[in-house]
Formats: sequence, C-alpha cells, structure tokens
Amino acid sequence: MSAYVRQRLAEVEADPALRREPSAESSSHDQLTFAAELLSGLGYGIRLLIVVHLLDEERSVSYLLSQIKCSQATLSQHLGKLLSLNIVEARYHGGRRYYSLKSPEAKEVVHLLDRLYQR
Repeated sequence: MSAYVRQRLAEVEADPALRREPSAESSSHDQLTFAAELLSGLGYGIRLLIVVHLLDEERSVSYLLSQIKCSQATLSQHLGKLLSLNIVEARYHGGRRYYSLKSPEAKEVVHLLDRLYQR
C-alpha cells in the first residue's frame, strides 16, 4: 500500500468528521440497480418458468428439462444466469445437480405476476 493511502486512512480513522455516511441517494440507486437486475433475470420466459418450478421445492436438472422442453445447453445457460444473479442456488448430491429458489424477491415477483394475471 502506498504511503499516501496509509496516511489518508489514518487521518480518516482519527477524525470522524472525515468519514462519509452512506447517502439515501446511494441506497436508492443500489435498490434500483438490484430491482433492474432481478427483472432482467426474470425477463426471459424460460427463466421465469424455471423460477415457477422452483417456487416450492428444489428440482433436479432432469426434472426441469422434462417440464420446460428445451435443450440441456439452453437450460444450463439460463440456470447459469439465474445463479449469477443469486436468484437460484445449486447443490450436488449423488452425481446430480439440484436447484432451489434463493431469492425471496423473485418469489414475490412471481406471486405478483400471478395476481395480476388472474385479474
């Protein structure tokens, strides 16, 4: 670490007035970014269908393939995107990969869409 950075950190630690509190604008921006990423992740029909199948319990890849009717490569690609967005999580057991819904926000979005569709 450079001498300047160490010196600056020491100054900030010594003087509480130099510390910045997170602004409401920053927090609001973070929330908007999170919402946009969530909606982007669920914006493809296959991804939304994957999440619907994972609402209540974890599922194997073979189960998802049988229900979604797409190629394994396509399913893997979409599951990878959902994993990268922390919408789903995966675990291995007995040589199989199982997926479950990790994001409570995604679950809420699906329930909201269901209510809107029923109107």
